[in-house]
Amino acid sequence: MARSKRRVPPEAYDKSCLLSDSTEGFEEFQQGSLSFIKRLQLDMLELSPGVRLLEVGFGRGEFLRECAKRGADVVAIDYSPDALEIAQQTMAEFPDADLRVADCKALPFDSRSFDRVYSGDVIEHQHWEDGVQMLTEMHRVLRPGGFLFVHTSPNTVFTRAVLPLVKPLLRLIDPDTVRSLEEHMQVNAPNHVHEYNLLSLRKVARRAGLKGAEVWIGHDLLRSGRHRHTRGFSDNPLVRLTAALSRFAPVRFFVGNDLYLRYRK
Repeated sequence: MARSKRRVPPEAYDKSCLLSDSTEGFEEFQQGSLSFIKRLQLDMLELSPGVRLLEVGFGRGEFLRECAKRGADVVAIDYSPDALEIAQQTMAEFPDADLRVADCKALPFDSRSFDRVYSGDVIEHQHWEDGVQMLTEMHRVLRPGGFLFVHTSPNTVFTRAVLPLVKPLLRLIDPDTVRSLEEHMQVNAPNHVHEYNLLSLRKVARRAGLKGAEVWIGHDLLRSGRHRHTRGFSDNPLVRLTAALSRFAPVRFFVGNDLYLRYRK
């Protein structure tokens, strides 16, 4: 099947999109904090004072703000002018932060400029070839000794093969959460041009020249019951058993939804 080469225009990421439940962590953003999954990614970046970080796709800016609070020298780009306006307000306590409207496929920075290059939930908004170019650019601006880090969700093995089979059972457990998940997927479908699984994420990394990149699926299937799409299932014995079994890689391959890519230069 031919891959889509559709590109999502920047106006798709306007304030009505960014300031809504359709984007990860909006509930926590309103409270001045980070979602559980974003907090986990923040820890994985291994930041310390003076580390020079580039975030590719800053959205509302709350992740970048937490990076700055850890002492990182932060720089960030986003495709959306509305995102820049929101993020400038979010980053008000860090007026020296370098925020720009730019394209992830042509980063406006010199090669070997950053110790960390991070992108959370952006690559699925690019078609395949643009995803390759995005990773190539992230690699180009990365300094030797540093690493680039990518998160994407969902896992297409789960959404296309497993979810249709288990959805009737999940509806019995918590119909409201299933309804919310279905609405979320429907709203995001036009902007998720190319979603991934473990195998396809490895493939795009190889295509971008990231030899030896680590690619994995997160162990915490239920996101510790602290996410709106897992909270309603976290007390069910069958779901908890499946979550416990997710420590085994074959189980995660089918039911995990947090995909990670890390490449050390």
